[in-house]
This record gives sequence, structure tokens and C-alpha cells, in this order.
Amino acid sequence: MPSIIPTSPGQVQDIARALLEAADSPDEVRTDTSGPRLAFIVSDELATKAGFGEYDDDPEPLPAPEPEPETVEEPPRSGKGSGEEAWKKFLTDQKFEFDPKLERNELIALWDAHTGGQ
Repeated sequence: MPSIIPTSPGQVQDIARALLEAADSPDEVRTDTSGPRLAFIVSDELATKAGFGEYDDDPEPLPAPEPEPETVEEPPRSGKGSGEEAWKKFLTDQKFEFDPKLERNELIALWDAHTGGQ
């Protein structure tokens, strides 16, 4: 909703008249006196209808938000899913470089050294 702020005291009546004439109901025009000057608060449509801007009732759609990057959880350190291949896949998904000849415990130690053990 735009705020229409008269730049001089003489404009107040002219702006109020234009907005009220364009409005279907006086309730569509609100005044705001919280700032240093009086402001008229109206809908985009009413502001355009009264000649105070352009309202596009069919705006271009906003671009779709970028998907959140998928977080890959660290594999377990023991038990099911904690094998060497799981750790190699995890490190590869993290774009972390490592020697493919390393064994599971070495991969975990390398990761811990990289993350500070956290």
C-alpha cells in the first residue's frame, strides 16, 4: 500500500479530493499523522485510479526461490552404514579431496582433522 505524502500544505486538499473522488468508499482512504507530515494511505489500485502511480494488476511472477542446498549427514562411525564406501561417498559429496586408497578409520580421522573433531 503506497503512502502519498503532500510536499506542501496547499496540496493536502487537492490530493484528498482526488483520492476521495476515485474511491468507491471514503473508507479506502486512510490518513497517517505519525510522521513529520500528513500522509494518505491507499491501495495500489486506488493510487493508480487517482493518478498517483501505476499499478500492474498482472505483475510478472517472482522467480522461484533457489532450492536449499541438500545437506548430507555424516555417516555413522560404527554399526550399519559406517563402512568405507559410505565414508568415501560422504567425503566426495562434501567435495573433500582424499586419497582413494585410505581405509575407513583413516577417512574418519582425515574428516575429524578437517572439522576440528566436531
